[in-house]
Amino acid sequence: MQYYYKRSRSIYIYAYAAMLMWCFAACTKNYEKYNRNPLLATDEDVAKDNLLTGSLLLSMQKSVIPVSDFSYQRGQNLLGDVYAGYMGVTKDWDASRNTTTYVFKQDWIVEPFNDAFLKVLPAWNLIRKSAKTTPDGRALANIIKVACLHRTTDIYGPLPYLSFGSNTITANAYDAQESIYQSFFNDLDSSIAALTAYRAQDSSSSPMLAYDLVYGGSYLKWIKFANTLKLRLAMRIVYADPVKAKKYAEAAVANPYGVLTTPVEDDALLKSISSVDIANPLDIICNTYNDIRMGAFMEAVLKGYKDPRMAAWFMQSKARPTDAEAGYYGIRNGLLIDDANKYKSFSKLRVTSRTPMLWMPVAEAYFLRAEGALRGWNMNGTAKELYEAGIKASFQQNQVGGVGDYIADNKSIPAEYSDPLDDANTVSNSAYLKKPVTIAWNNSDDFELKLEKIITQKWIALYPNGQEAWTEFRRTGYPRIFPVVYNFSSTVSTTRQVRRIPFPNTEYKNNPKGVATGVALLGGGGDIGSTQLWWDKKNK
Repeated sequence: MQYYYKRSRSIYIYAYAAMLMWCFAACTKNYEKYNRNPLLATDEDVAKDNLLTGSLLLSMQKSVIPVSDFSYQRGQNLLGDVYAGYMGVTKDWDASRNTTTYVFKQDWIVEPFNDAFLKVLPAWNLIRKSAKTTPDGRALANIIKVACLHRTTDIYGPLPYLSFGSNTITANAYDAQESIYQSFFNDLDSSIAALTAYRAQDSSSSPMLAYDLVYGGSYLKWIKFANTLKLRLAMRIVYADPVKAKKYAEAAVANPYGVLTTPVEDDALLKSISSVDIANPLDIICNTYNDIRMGAFMEAVLKGYKDPRMAAWFMQSKARPTDAEAGYYGIRNGLLIDDANKYKSFSKLRVTSRTPMLWMPVAEAYFLRAEGALRGWNMNGTAKELYEAGIKASFQQNQVGGVGDYIADNKSIPAEYSDPLDDANTVSNSAYLKKPVTIAWNNSDDFELKLEKIITQKWIALYPNGQEAWTEFRRTGYPRIFPVVYNFSSTVSTTRQVRRIPFPNTEYKNNPKGVATGVALLGGGGDIGSTQLWWDKKNK
C-alpha cells in the first residue's frame, strides 16, 4: 500500500477528482452544478456551498457500510452478515470452499481494507489538509472516519492507520488495536467539542445539509451519534480495559446532548437525498443475484420468540413447490451446496432499493446502556428499564405492534431449526442453549444470563448490520450462533467460529515490512482466522 503515503501533491489532486466523480455518479439533480471536472474549479468554486468538504463527506458516508453491491457483498454480506447468523447463501462459489466455510478468498477479504484505505481515508485526509475546511466539517469527517475504521480494525486487528497521510512517513508500519481505539476516543471527543461549540454560536443553520445522507444536516443528531459511537466502542473494550471502558461509557451518557434516545428520529440510517440517490445493495444481492436468504439461526430465534419483526424483515415462501402453505425458511451456514437452485426458494429479505441502510439503531444505545447498568455503571436507568426500552425502540423503528406482550413473555425461547430439504441440518435448541433464554427480565437471573438476554435482543435489533452483530458475538459469546456445517479451515475452530479475517495478500505484496509489524502485534496467534483481537478477551 505504498501509494497512500506519497508526498506529491498531485496524488491528492487526482484523488480529489476521483472522489468528486464517484460521489456524484448517482446524482439525479444538479448535474451541471456538481458533475464537472474539479481540476478546473477555482478556489471560490470549491469554497462555495462547502462543495469541497461536502463532496468528500458524501464519498466517506457511502463507504462506511459500502453502497456498492460488489463491495458490500464481498466485504460485509459474505463475512459479517453470514457470520452473525442473519443470512445464509444459496451459491456454491468455488465448490463451497469460500469464506462461508472458512476458506478466506483473497478477492473477498480485501474489500473492507480497500473501503477504508482507498476510499474513506483519502477523502478524510483531503478534508483534514484543506485550508477551505471549517472546524465543523473536520469534526464530521472525523466521526465518519471512526464509524468506518472501527469496523475495519474489528475485522483485521492492527492496521497501518495512525500515520495515514503524514508527510514524514517512510514506512507503512501497523498500529496496535489498543492504540487505534484510543485514537477513536480522542477523535470523537474533539469532534463532539467542535460541533458543540458550533451549535453554541449558531444552532439553527445546517451548512452540510446538501451532503448529509444520515441526519439531514443536523449537528445535534451527529453529536448524539458520536456519543453513542463512543459508548459502543467503550463497551467493546470492557474485557480488555474495564476501567477505560467505564470512563468513556459514562462520559458518553453524561454528555449534555447525550446518546441516541428517540426511535425513528434518531436512528442512524444512510438514505437518498435530493441530489444523491442511494440504492440498498441487499436488494440486488437478494432479489437480482439471488445469492442470499434468511439465515437458519435468525429463523430459530425469531420463530421461537414469536417475534413480529420477522414479517417486517423477511418474506414467506414455499420450501418446495408442492408445499401447501408458505412459511419462513432460513439456510444453515457452511453448507456444501451442490445445486445452485436448491435453496433459492427459502425466505427472501424484505428489502428494496429504497430501503435505508442501517448504521446504528436507537435500540442499540439502550442495550449498551442496559449492559453498562448491569455492570454497575451510571447509565441513567436500571438494566431492566433500559433493556425494555431497547426492545420498545426496535419495535417502534420497525413499525410493529405487540411489544407489551413480547416484553412480558417469560416462556418462549429460541426454537430448534429444521431444514425441510435436508434433515441432517437440524439443530436442537438444547444443543446450543445452555440455559433457557426467555425475553422477560428476571432480576433473580445471574449476571451471565442477564447479559445473554441483553445481547440476544441487541443482536435482533441490529439486523441487518451483520458486521456489528458478529463483532458483539465475538466479544460476548452471545447469542449462541449455530456453527457451520462444514469447516474447511485447518486453524479455525468450528465451535469458537471465526475471530478475525486475515490481512489481504495485497499487503504482503505491496507493504511486506509493514504487514510483518501487524502480524507481530497479533500477539503470537499469527495471521489466521482463529487469532483473537485485543478486545476479544472474555473467552481467551
